[in-house]
Amino acid sequence: MEPGAEMVAKLLVVIHAEEEFDWGQGFNSTNNAVTHHQALIPFMGELIDMGAKITLAMDYPFVDSPGGQEVIAQYLNRAGQQVEFAAHLHPWVNPPYVSGEVTASEFESYPCNLSPDVEFEKIRVLTEKIQSVSGKAPVTYLAGRFGIGPSTNQHLRSLGYQVDLSISAYCDFSHQQGPDFSERTNMPFVENAIRHIPHTSSWLSVSRLLEMKVNQFPSWCKSLNHSGITRLLGKALRLRKHRLSPEGNDLSQLLAITQAQLNIGQDVFVLSFHSPSLVAGMTPYVQTPRDCLNLKSTTRRYIEWFQQELGGEIVLAKDMATRHA
Repeated sequence: MEPGAEMVAKLLVVIHAEEEFDWGQGFNSTNNAVTHHQALIPFMGELIDMGAKITLAMDYPFVDSPGGQEVIAQYLNRAGQQVEFAAHLHPWVNPPYVSGEVTASEFESYPCNLSPDVEFEKIRVLTEKIQSVSGKAPVTYLAGRFGIGPSTNQHLRSLGYQVDLSISAYCDFSHQQGPDFSERTNMPFVENAIRHIPHTSSWLSVSRLLEMKVNQFPSWCKSLNHSGITRLLGKALRLRKHRLSPEGNDLSQLLAITQAQLNIGQDVFVLSFHSPSLVAGMTPYVQTPRDCLNLKSTTRRYIEWFQQELGGEIVLAKDMATRHA
């Protein structure tokens, strides 16, 4: 940003467009149905009519299904302006399959845990599938389960990607054999010519000083966690981590997350949710029709607030590729 220039907050609306499966029953390659497109198409239209731009991060079953292809066809004429077709890798349902087993282990569900050759091939096949269906090569990537690893950047660069959304700020998935982002903030950065924009999370607390401290210096919070102090602070000062998503959060929480990050100078935000959450019973976050209505309402109201009250701008992920720090 130029000296003296006013900071304009940027919002990426990222939909994890994926197959429907029971989250509690493991990772099965036969779970490839996409029937929720009938709810996704009109809701995307509502958001676009509000002025939103949508980064649709699509996995292989979504792009390969009649339902997903209907979504792509519906918004093909808006591609590049109001909708971006991005890639989202769920390795357990994305060819090539390296073994005859139908079910992947939790370890294998993170793309970064695959061998570099297999990870590359899965990204390549997904990339080519998206291009063949949409006519556009994706330039934005999102690893399933935020499974980005040491080889991912090189793969992305060789396949023409420019932006990665695979980091989840402040989050540690090592207990599930996944990556550890607990010392990562929401600050975008460039590595090996790929701009990384973390999915927005934030620590919230009734203590503003503690909240700012852990959001600015997550390594400090991690060191406290090793000593068990974080649990005490969590109880006494209600220290909790939240992702900027209408899944599991109401509008007041989304506003608190945003304000906590604005307080430490963050100006890029990612609002995300899973496409099956638009139908009751398809994800743990949305079990009833009322949950569904609440998710949609919270999403609309947050986008409206971000534009009208905060004065922010909604952008596609690809538009951030050349953004100066």
